[in-house]
Amino acid sequence: MSANTIKVSITFSFKGETFSPFTIIDLDLLMKQSEIGKTENSVPTHIYPLLAASADIDTYSYAYEIMLAADAVYSEPTGMASQYLTEGQFDYQAFRKEWLENENVAIVQTIADKHRLEIDFHEQSELRDALLEAFFEGKKFSGKND
Repeated sequence: MSANTIKVSITFSFKGETFSPFTIIDLDLLMKQSEIGKTENSVPTHIYPLLAASADIDTYSYAYEIMLAADAVYSEPTGMASQYLTEGQFDYQAFRKEWLENENVAIVQTIADKHRLEIDFHEQSELRDALLEAFFEGKKFSGKND
């Protein structure tokens, strides 16, 4: 599986100067960060400090406040992220949903491989769904009875 990245840029003017900060977001890393990956917020809530840092803008400055009011533009997606970019806008929620599904399938596939089960989850979707359901039920159980 290829890496999931996306470029985010923003252009705004402050005190007669035009700023155009940009950064490349590693979406896999973003999703793996516990608080970010678990929330259903959109990516923009997490990108502004990164954009500010790329342009040496202090997050406590007026320039930062102006930047917060500007629209972010997404481009150059890689991996699965390319499916969720439309006219400069990134559908983080849809990306997040598929990314999490893929991660859960990978966990279940690793368990099946560990037990030397020859399972093709693409061809055996009912078995995949049953194992995922058992996986989620196990997560619920372990969370209640540690």
